[in-house]
This record gives sequence, structure tokens and C-alpha cells, in this order.
Amino acid sequence: MSGADQSAYLGQAQASDTTGHVNPVLFAIRQQMARMAGAMLVQVKAVSATGLEPVGFVDALPMVHQVNGRGMPTPMPMIYNLPYLRLQGGQSAVIVDPAIDDIGLAVFASRDISNIKQVRAPSSPGSHRIHSWSDGLYIGGFLNGIPEEYIWLTGSGVKVQTKGEFSVSASKATFNCDITTSGDVKAGSISLMEHTHPGVQPGNGTTGTAE
Repeated sequence: MSGADQSAYLGQAQASDTTGHVNPVLFAIRQQMARMAGAMLVQVKAVSATGLEPVGFVDALPMVHQVNGRGMPTPMPMIYNLPYLRLQGGQSAVIVDPAIDDIGLAVFASRDISNIKQVRAPSSPGSHRIHSWSDGLYIGGFLNGIPEEYIWLTGSGVKVQTKGEFSVSASKATFNCDITTSGDVKAGSISLMEHTHPGVQPGNGTTGTAE
């Protein structure tokens, strides 16, 4: 079949979608498929349980509107209590919690996950529903703007940017490199830039301990 013949055939098929004894069945199948939740871009409107807490939940608004038979758009309803993704393995994690107005992806489980959300362990489904909007999971980080705080792996180095304090808590820190800073360095209460040396004498003697 040529390209022109294919186009004509498809046009006829679309024009007669609800006629004949087969097409009403296809129409009914499409109606059922339209009720199945798959994946959708959403915008975060509320966040619970952030920081050093177990991974929390978001409320999110679907970004693609419904369209009625006259082509008029209608906003979708809010989806509540979606568990959000945290990059975590065991007790190690990178904590970057969702924020209000973030854009991300909601994906929907094939079975009811309400019991698992409560007990955070393997469980029976809470109902017989399948592919429901009530069983969403949130994955963040789509179509968002330029970050102001980040860890950037450039391919030739690593850049860390923050407007606040950069704090490291560890039993020991080792740097196998030169260290350059535009600010002061303190060991305990002793400043590298402003400390003094008592007991200085002319000649070949050495200074006392920095203080």
C-alpha cells in the first residue's frame, strides 16, 4: 500500500470510528484505557516529612488538563499523599527534598499500595483497584529552573555552591591536595591569619607556640 493509500485508509478509519459492529467495541476499549493511570507531569503543592526523617509524601497537581468534547480545558484534581523518591541505599542517602512548585513525574502502581504506604513493609493490596490515580509515586526534577544551591560534577572537577554554611561532620577528614581559601582558617580558637607568636627574641631562636 502506498503512502497516499495508507493516509486515505487511516482517514476513513478515523472518520468511521463509531460505526460498524467492530468500532463500538474499540471505542469502549479506548474508554476503559483512558481510565488507567500511567505517568504524568505534576507540580508539587505540599510536602510532608523532610530532612532527617523517613522519606515523606507530596500532594501534586497534574499539569495536563482534561479536554471535553467541545475542546474546553478543565484542570485535573489534586493527587494526595504520593511517596517521593530519595536517593538512598541502606542508611546512606542524598537528601534533596521536593519543594513547592517543583515539576516532576507521577507514576502509578498497577495495584493498590495504600497498606504498604502505612506499614512500609510487604503487604496485601488495600483494595481491588488497578492502575489508579490513588496509587501514585513522585519522581522529581523535570523542567525545573536553574538551581542556586548544588553539587556539580563537571567532568573536570566538582563544584559545590551554597548561600549558607558548608558543614562536614566526620571522625576524620583527609585531603590529598593543596588547599586554597580566600578566608581565614581556624584550629580551635587559633586563627591562621591573626594569631601571634609570644617570646620572640632577636637572633636565631624560634618562636613560641601560636596563640
